[in-house]
Amino acid sequence: MPNPLAICLEDLDATSTSGRYLRCVALVGRQPGLRLGPQGSVAWRSDEPVGCELWVSGDDRLILYRPEAAAGVRVSRAGRSLDVPAGKPVVLLGDDVVEVGGRRIRVHVHGPAPVVAAPSPLPERAGAATRMAAVVAMGAAVAGCEGKQPTPQQPTAPTTTTTTIEVRAEPPAVAPHPE
Repeated sequence: MPNPLAICLEDLDATSTSGRYLRCVALVGRQPGLRLGPQGSVAWRSDEPVGCELWVSGDDRLILYRPEAAAGVRVSRAGRSLDVPAGKPVVLLGDDVVEVGGRRIRVHVHGPAPVVAAPSPLPERAGAATRMAAVVAMGAAVAGCEGKQPTPQQPTAPTTTTTTIEVRAEPPAVAPHPE
C-alpha cells in the first residue's frame, strides 16, 4: 500500500532565504490534501480554487494533477518542459520545477512521511534542537533541504537520469490512506 510522501517546496523566486523552503506531505490518492492555488500559493486540505494538486499514486509516485478548469501549469526537468495537460496525472521527480500562476517552485522528494502534517516553513539555520525536531517530525531526509541554496541561474541536476516527463492516461486507483 502506498504511503504519504515527505517533500519540500522551494520557492525559486523568494527574495530572501527566510521562508524559501516549505515542508509538506503529499497524501495518497486524489483527495483534498496538498494543492497549489491558481497564483502558486500552497493550500492544505482546502476546497479553494486549485491550480494543481500534488498526491501519491497507487505505485508510490508523486503526481501533479491539473484539474480541467485550472489555468496552465508547466513542469521542467533537465532542460525540458511540459505544459501539463488537464485531467492527466504527471509523475514528478526530485528537483522538478513547477510553474503555476507566475510562481516557480522546485520540488524536493524525501521519501515516506512518518507523520501527516500541514505545510510549515523549514527553519532557517536552526539550532541543533530545532533541526532534530524537524528531522523527527518529517523524516531524516527532509534535513537534506537545509543549506541547499540553488539559484535560478544555477539549477541543480535532477536526482535521476530520466529527462522524459511521464504523463499517464490515468493513475493507478488507490483508496485514501488512513491517518
